[in-house]
Amino acid sequence: MQTRAVASRLSGPVGTPVAVDFLDGADHPLHLELDRIPPRGTPVKFGYMPTMNFTLESRKLRPDVPYIGFNVFLQPEAIADAFGNALKECHPCSGFVIDLRGNPGGLGVLAMAVAGWFTDQADQRLGAMHMRGNSLKFVIFPRPEPFLGPLAVLVDGNSASTTEILAGGWKDLHRARIFGTRTAGAALPSKFEKLPNGDGFQYAVANYVSEGGQPLEGIGVIPDEQIQPTRRLLLEGHDPALEAALSWIEKQKH
Repeated sequence: MQTRAVASRLSGPVGTPVAVDFLDGADHPLHLELDRIPPRGTPVKFGYMPTMNFTLESRKLRPDVPYIGFNVFLQPEAIADAFGNALKECHPCSGFVIDLRGNPGGLGVLAMAVAGWFTDQADQRLGAMHMRGNSLKFVIFPRPEPFLGPLAVLVDGNSASTTEILAGGWKDLHRARIFGTRTAGAALPSKFEKLPNGDGFQYAVANYVSEGGQPLEGIGVIPDEQIQPTRRLLLEGHDPALEAALSWIEKQKH
């Protein structure tokens, strides 16, 4: 949550200044006056949530390893197009990396949609949502030409909700290897109601349990390889979780 706290202090009306004090690469104090600019991405609105900016990055880490990262599970068409194009342009692929670090979730059904690009087995489930009187099973529907090779998923403490459902389900199914730090443990589906005074009231409406029988709320997804980035490595331009994922994919060739 420190990341969100810092982001909230930096945000503000476009064009207004913000003062920032930090340490440079040599640990010397540095003071800067920065002008706020428009956030990256496409503005999207969902329910009573504030407007968010959807961003998606699709590239190749190597000619045989596609990478897709996106910041929220909204914009279904954009997400589907990204995965479809990435797989179409990479034959054969040695591995695939999905970066869900900082992704707070969104539409739960998109977890099933994304999972469908990476299995050819019917009736697999990411888990189940248990409500009063019934349960909803998150069944994966395979795509016609899915990718079945090594799949690496990157998560961190800001990965929550739908991100945890997808990563936790894949871990239980032994379909993906998870890299990074423990996720937020904030996976319960909820609803918003407007109160008479105009305030919003958010409350949980169900419990989510992964396919392996593990509740996610308050626990989160524990990565297969727990990798905590350090300031030194980041200053040197390293991304330790991503580098570990690539190393693992390379080992799968042998």
